[in-house]
Amino acid sequence: MGATGSIDQRNQKEPTNQATAGDRFWVWFADEPSAFEVHLADTLTGFPKSEPNQDDNGVFHVRAYSWRGRPDFTQEFVQAHLPRSVELPVDGMIKFVTIDDKLEFSIPVETLSFSHSAEAGSIHVTARKFILSDQTLMILASRQSDHDREAPALTGSFDALGLISLLSGNVLLGRCLFSSYFCTTRKKFLSGALGVVGSSLVDWAPIKFADDNPDTRFDARNDRTHAALWFAGSAFSANDNASKVVSYVTALEILTGKNIKNYLSRLYRKDSELRQIALENVLALMDLRGDLVHKGRRVVLSPELERYAQAFILDAIRENNRIASARFAVQSVIEATRR
Repeated sequence: MGATGSIDQRNQKEPTNQATAGDRFWVWFADEPSAFEVHLADTLTGFPKSEPNQDDNGVFHVRAYSWRGRPDFTQEFVQAHLPRSVELPVDGMIKFVTIDDKLEFSIPVETLSFSHSAEAGSIHVTARKFILSDQTLMILASRQSDHDREAPALTGSFDALGLISLLSGNVLLGRCLFSSYFCTTRKKFLSGALGVVGSSLVDWAPIKFADDNPDTRFDARNDRTHAALWFAGSAFSANDNASKVVSYVTALEILTGKNIKNYLSRLYRKDSELRQIALENVLALMDLRGDLVHKGRRVVLSPELERYAQAFILDAIRENNRIASARFAVQSVIEATRR
């Protein structure tokens, strides 16, 4: 059985019933905390205290990694290899936890699926069950307010993971055992993957692949087309904006020979207005990538700009594969944004 609600510093007990765009759906199981959840809540009490002006709602983002070797090796590594104190840009914690007895716990996982009405959906909550014994875990934690804050700088605890991985190498298993939110007040794992989003002008903007011609054939087996489609699919299914931006730009670079601006400028040269709008949006996409990979800034990809990125890729695929179309894919997106 699950429960949902809004967790903030003002209200730790009663769920908030009215949701607006930007709000998150918190999901947790209403049963008693497991032994591991109690232990994790106690571990997080050692987390660095927030400044008085910072939000402290008792919610953390927690990652757990499996650590190779005996507990005595772990202690030696901590004492000999790590600095005595670690200052990170945002509050974070690195903690090694030794588990002897078998511990069982569950993390809620919610899935959103659309109904036949296409405008509504349903949320299904399932339990991801874990059984841990005879192992050492490395716990990485950061406050939810730090993990999710909308600041220019990169957020979360990946910098802490980067430090440990540089020192440990493959002693640490690279794929995390779990990545979840955790509430120290309830002593329960939370899921916050779903939230309320506003409608976008491009929500209903499908793009026709090509003209109605029964002889049209599309062979996507050549290296460039295959790779571009692969990165486009990877971008679309990514859960974070950084991965989306990098993958979309990579797909475009594969198709355009790395000079995206010049390629699209030539492609749209016969329509000056379309060309201007296209270049403005592709430059905005490339600026996001530059902010991320050259300046280490957090990026936000709007639904409209993502749809433009998809249209650029489709137009380049058509051009490279000589697929006839009376109109560019970008024109469909432009019309959608003007509705």
